[in-house]
Formats: sequence, C-alpha cells, structure tokens
Amino acid sequence: MKKHILTSLALTSLATGLAACSSNSTPIGPVHPAASYVQFERFGRPAVKELFETFVNHQVTNGVEPYADPTLQNSIVGFTNTFRATANGNFLGGTSASTAGLLYPDEMAADLTQTTPAAYLGLETGGATSPVHSTFGGRAPADDIIDISLGAVFGSTLSALGAVPDDGKENNCLTTDNVAQAPSQASGPTFPYLAAPH
Repeated sequence: MKKHILTSLALTSLATGLAACSSNSTPIGPVHPAASYVQFERFGRPAVKELFETFVNHQVTNGVEPYADPTLQNSIVGFTNTFRATANGNFLGGTSASTAGLLYPDEMAADLTQTTPAAYLGLETGGATSPVHSTFGGRAPADDIIDISLGAVFGSTLSALGAVPDDGKENNCLTTDNVAQAPSQASGPTFPYLAAPH
C-alpha cells in the first residue's frame, strides 16, 4: 500500500511538472516586468579613460553612451593639447585627423568586409598601426594596444599619416610601457586562441 501511494505521488508530481513546462500553460508565481538596462561600466578602448580622464570623471563616463560623451571628448582634447600642438588634440568631427578623432568614440571599430587580420586602430589609421597594414580594425590577441595608444598620443602616428603637421613634440620615452608579451601569453591557432590564464 505504501509503495502504491509513493508511486501515485511521484506520477502526480511528474504530471504537474510536465503541465507546467507546456508551451500553453500560464506561469506559476509572480510575473516580473521586463528589467530595464542600467549601464554601470564602459570599457571600449583599453586605457583611454585611464590615460585621459581624471579619476573623478570615470564614474561620469561609465554611465553614458560611448558615442555621446562630451566628458571623455573634452578630456582627450585637454590632455593632448597640454603636451602636443593644438591640431593633435582637437576633435575634428569624428575624423582620425586628431587624437580625439582617433580614440573617440570609446568603442572598437571593425570593417567586417575586410579579410585581413584584426589590428587595433587599423581601421582608423588605414593600417598604419598594423605590421601587415591591416585595415580590419578590432583587436588581435597579440596587439600591444597600450603601445599603439601611447604612440598615437605621444608619438608620430598622426603626423606619419599626414593627418596633422609634425609638431616636433614627440616623446619616444612615453610611446611604450616597455612590457613585452611573455611567450606563455602567445595566442594559439585553435579555439579559444588565448593562452591559459596565469
């Protein structure tokens, strides 16, 4: 008798569970309204906010769209104009003819019609930041994005492109962080391509 009661309870539970999973059943429990999207961090181009913005402004820019951020734009222009000629820092309508135009908006750009490999700032610079002159953009695992970004700010990236006149204020001591990629960090030929964390 006890066995029959347990079997009946098990079958009832199974039937109830199957009914709850059917596509035409109503949900059990409270229905929650759709959650609204709240952005609390933004990290598009590595080290851009860290280099140009004061720490107080990080929280301001974390909550706004990457392409509607006057705080970051003004920070790039102000910082660059402190160290370089005004032409280097000025934001010229979103073109890469200035540091602000090259590093803003704070998002990775890629040309998906290209068949060349990924290259950080390759799209924006016409391949100037890539050893193979790739114009795909994005970011390859082996890209030294810190050195590339520092080269755009303190080096001759913009003047070499002919985007701005050479201001003679390049500082090669500041165009690299002097941190080479360790062999253990090299990417591999198969998925997930990245080295194991260490």
